Amino acid sequence: MKNITLTVIFEGSALNRDEKVGGNILSIKKMNVNGEIRSYIGKPAIRHYLFETLNKIHGWGKSAVLMAQKDVIQFDITKGDILNNPELDAFGYMYTISEQRAITRKSPLGITKAISLFNYEQDMAFYGNHDLVARATNQGLKASGNKDPSPDPYNKEEHTSLYKISFTIDEKIFGEDVWIINSNPTYNNGVLSLNFGAVTKTINCRRDQGNTNKYIVEIQQNSNLIRIGEVDVENINNGVCRIKFSLSDKLKRERINQILEALKDGLYAQSSGEANTIIPLFIIASGVKIPSPVFHPFIDIIEENGKMKVIGINDCLRNSWRDDKAYIQDCERLKTDIKSNEITKDWNEFLKSLGL
Repeated sequence: MKNITLTVIFEGSALNRDEKVGGNILSIKKMNVNGEIRSYIGKPAIRHYLFETLNKIHGWGKSAVLMAQKDVIQFDITKGDILNNPELDAFGYMYTISEQRAITRKSPLGITKAISLFNYEQDMAFYGNHDLVARATNQGLKASGNKDPSPDPYNKEEHTSLYKISFTIDEKIFGEDVWIINSNPTYNNGVLSLNFGAVTKTINCRRDQGNTNKYIVEIQQNSNLIRIGEVDVENINNGVCRIKFSLSDKLKRERINQILEALKDGLYAQSSGEANTIIPLFIIASGVKIPSPVFHPFIDIIEENGKMKVIGINDCLRNSWRDDKAYIQDCERLKTDIKSNEITKDWNEFLKSLGL
């Protein structure tokens, strides 16, 4: 399998609200880009939309959380790990332990900000709950002071634009996790116990017949036991142990395919009660030698003869980190006229070139 990068252009509308301004103005996130004010969608919001999509379509399931020191919310890795929880595998985590080094996992899935390709022109709209007011009036309801009910007016900053975003997948990190803990694990009656801090994590598994430090993790599926991965235990120094989790190759490929499918076909997104669109109008993707968004700075759009056109594709194709053909997906709104034997528009051919 190869590392992967995708750069995507999509149309969105106020997908990432910011703080309220003046008490009743819902703002949007904005930043200065080359002297212009652009709206943007931060990584946490994109991560949320992507995970919600994967959860709804493929049943990824939400990881358990807990309140750590100083009331910090974090994922509870005593109740899940990368083998049985795709969210922890794809998006990473940090788990703090009192008087011990935290257990952290860098996300193998890299996400940039989604920055608008058009500047924000200070659009703002006025809203009110007029339908609810009409219902209350028809029912003879009165507000405090025996006044007629108010529509409770509020303002929203609005911006509809094309946005550019990039994703990367680090193939070497995906499906692999390493913990360093300050005690020796114990194994008894098919249960591996890992002790760290004041807590214990248990893993149902069986010891590998050929290696007493390797444990095979399986799940029951119908009437069969399906191998999902393995856990390797290594004593590295005076009771300090390295615990390595390795996902099965089949599950690793399946999860990466599911992520790519979601990015290709679109994410489920709700913002301020509105259904929204993170559906690609343009994609350029490729296997890459390093998991870096190497196409991101080149891709842009210009208007030519009254139509929008993507530029920068030839620059992407010249990048030496690219590994094999680039996949391009366009549409009537954002056509590309690049013809090259370095490009494929066949999704299945692209997946095959990635080793998927």
